[in-house]
Amino acid sequence: MNRWLFWWRTLARQLWVRASLYAVTGAAAALIGVLAAPWVPKEVAERLGGESVSSILTILASSLLGVATFSVGAMVTAYTAVSQAATPRASALVTSDAEVQKALATFVGAFLYAIVAVTAINANYYGQEGRAILFLFSLGVVCLVAFRLLAWINRLSSLARVGHVIDLAEIQARAALKERRKSPWLGGRQGHIDARFMILAEETGYVQNVDPARLQSEAEGQDCQVEILAAPGAYVRAGDAIAAISNLECDTKGRDRFRTAFAIGGHRSFDQDPRFGLIVLGEIAARALSPGVNDPGTAIQVLAAAVRTLDEWAALSNEAPQEVRHSRLWGAGVEEDDLVTDVFGPIARYGAGDVAVATRLQKMLAKLARDGGPLGVAARRQADQALERARLALVLPDDIRVVEQANTWH
Repeated sequence: MNRWLFWWRTLARQLWVRASLYAVTGAAAALIGVLAAPWVPKEVAERLGGESVSSILTILASSLLGVATFSVGAMVTAYTAVSQAATPRASALVTSDAEVQKALATFVGAFLYAIVAVTAINANYYGQEGRAILFLFSLGVVCLVAFRLLAWINRLSSLARVGHVIDLAEIQARAALKERRKSPWLGGRQGHIDARFMILAEETGYVQNVDPARLQSEAEGQDCQVEILAAPGAYVRAGDAIAAISNLECDTKGRDRFRTAFAIGGHRSFDQDPRFGLIVLGEIAARALSPGVNDPGTAIQVLAAAVRTLDEWAALSNEAPQEVRHSRLWGAGVEEDDLVTDVFGPIARYGAGDVAVATRLQKMLAKLARDGGPLGVAARRQADQALERARLALVLPDDIRVVEQANTWH
């Protein structure tokens, strides 16, 4: 992904960004409405330009502050509940939810609009025509707030549900897997180059994004080949090699330009990391199977989401991969073994002693293995490992027999 686009997406997920934009828009709307005053008919100004607009704005200003405060408190409560019931990695899906951000930003923006408008009225900023424009603006704000309030109430009913978090994690995982399936090697070629020089990381953390277009541009400028050694999701320490180039004469400035194509941060990102969404799904299931929670139904729900996600990956693998867009870029693809282990591994470990979970795990893996291919081989290997774990964890022979029968190729 282009590094500027990645930067903008990361910034746009911050709650304060959308709230600030709505607040600035609301304040601007309250002040520039007077510019349309010359075009207001006299009859409209006499009818709408009275003191009623002050009452509307006062009600908005006094009520929206409480609504905004309550909404932030509800979001924090949902954030905490998701962290405890699902996994802390999934809590970011709550704060970055578009509906949540729109609701909170609307309340803050409308509140600031009302405050600025009331202040301007008391300062005699508006004439009768200006108050008529402000009256129409205020009606629009009331309608927008009412719509967002209803949408926010509807969102609150599902915001902290584990099932809703599973759906959000599945959406993120499917989007990342679909994008990687279209560009298996980030738009480059599969393989290795004759490395002459290494590009080293300057900080420690996870690779959150790689800009292949930037690498291609620099490779063309320096007439060399580039191999990505640290794909999105990899954890690197300062001094670790993140890329290799075939140009032995690369200077310091050239190395810095290559390095700018890599974004490294303290946590993994859903955008370009196809495994992270599956890891989060696996963590949700692992938390549900812990003795303190003991919720096998959630683990079974995760199994269904995982099969849907990987089934789409398998379907896309039958299509022709996207053409090579970056001819000087080389890299490694995503291994199906890693994808299967990320999401099914925790369930196999922590659900081995639950006959219902162990049986459903075997059935789901059998569905993935039905069509063969690399994903099918990985699913069969995971199923055999899960069967061995179940044999060790289960006590009753009848329970073991049920799990063995679910392992259709045993």
